[in-house]
Amino acid sequence: MLTGSAATPVAALQAIDGSPLAHIAAHGHHEPENPLFSSLDLVDGSLMGYDLQQLRQPPRHVVLSACELGLASIRAGDEVLGMAAALLAAGAANVVAGVSSVRDQTAPDVMIRYHQLLRAGETPSRALADASIDQPLATFVCFGAG
Repeated sequence: MLTGSAATPVAALQAIDGSPLAHIAAHGHHEPENPLFSSLDLVDGSLMGYDLQQLRQPPRHVVLSACELGLASIRAGDEVLGMAAALLAAGAANVVAGVSSVRDQTAPDVMIRYHQLLRAGETPSRALADASIDQPLATFVCFGAG
């Protein structure tokens, strides 16, 4: 777990490289004009979508409990770009991310329940659906094989 001054982009990339599950709880921004510039706000700077290309082995399961990082932009040739798309293209099997603003009070409740359900054996998509059922403003979506 990286918190406070330890939660740098470099440390985050090192921590998630090869990890079976990575959960990043930070503010995030989708950049529609250049989706690989979508970012997570960490302690001393941003972790950019293009930084994910440095991973030797992306996490199998990634949770981005941040606003709007599930958004994607379609480019020429029907190429889909964005943070979640970059993780899936790099080899992650499953990405859970928000597609719009998520209230700071909502995200922890949904994510704690989500992880409890995963530990109980639920698939990521079922765990997310069940964790969000009482939170109509939770805009998390499950991408990939889940």
